Amino acid sequence: MEIRPTKILGFSLLLAGLALCGVGLWLLLSPAQYQATARIKAEADLLDINGMSGKPSAPIYSFDPYFIQTTFEIIQSQAVLGKVISALNLNIEWGRKYAGGGTLMTNESIAILKRHLNLAIERNTKLIEISFTSKNPDEAARIANAIAEAYLDYRLERRNQEMLKGFQVLMGDYRAEEQLIKTKQEKLDQLRKELNVPDPEPIDELLKTNFPSYFEAKRVLQNNIEFHKLLQAKITAEKIDLDIPRTATVQIIDAAQPPKSPASPNRFLGAVLLAIGLLSTGGGLLLLKSFRHRPCPTP
Repeated sequence: MEIRPTKILGFSLLLAGLALCGVGLWLLLSPAQYQATARIKAEADLLDINGMSGKPSAPIYSFDPYFIQTTFEIIQSQAVLGKVISALNLNIEWGRKYAGGGTLMTNESIAILKRHLNLAIERNTKLIEISFTSKNPDEAARIANAIAEAYLDYRLERRNQEMLKGFQVLMGDYRAEEQLIKTKQEKLDQLRKELNVPDPEPIDELLKTNFPSYFEAKRVLQNNIEFHKLLQAKITAEKIDLDIPRTATVQIIDAAQPPKSPASPNRFLGAVLLAIGLLSTGGGLLLLKSFRHRPCPTP
């Protein structure tokens, strides 16, 4: 009964030691992985750029509680990563590396990108870290920067599309208002003939007293004309914004640089685990050896 615990302890130390040796050797012999990080500042899009007067107004940002989560999903989407693959020709480059010289499909390259991509937000800031890990430090920095630039381009294109869509709606309103003014002007001219309004017209006070219906129609028409002028000013301002798009909602703060030292594996930890594993294995073997040579107890 006194021998059995020694045997169990010996086997336990041996198994634990072998496991630690395996992990330690894996950490020591695994290829070095380098991680490069690009930092960007991302904000929600502006609700409106210019007021109806056409003069720039203070920027108003929309509030979205899921903005960061949505941003992370967009960065990992085909709309962004597909541009990275195309810009860096990764289907062919990684085909030589992972497919024996063939060409990868875009979805295969995207899967590889996602496996090595890490996104994080710096606490209490609007800064997002885009990190990419690779065996090649230059590749890690190149891809991290390409992802940041692709996301910036995506936001710019999306913003320009929204601005163009808004401009087209504005132009539609402008043309509709123009047609409405033309129709109301024709009706006003007809009403003037019917009421025999003198030419030149009397002052507004006399018009309001003697020709109230004509005065009211003229007042409504004048309001339409003023609104038409505001639309025209708005269109002019929007044209300027379309020619010179604003990109303040996304900025690349720090470009990724090729790292000097690997991020993983932890060689020091590997050496420590290997040393502990060897000691544990040796201790287990000694215990088992002493158990084997111990004389059997006599009855």
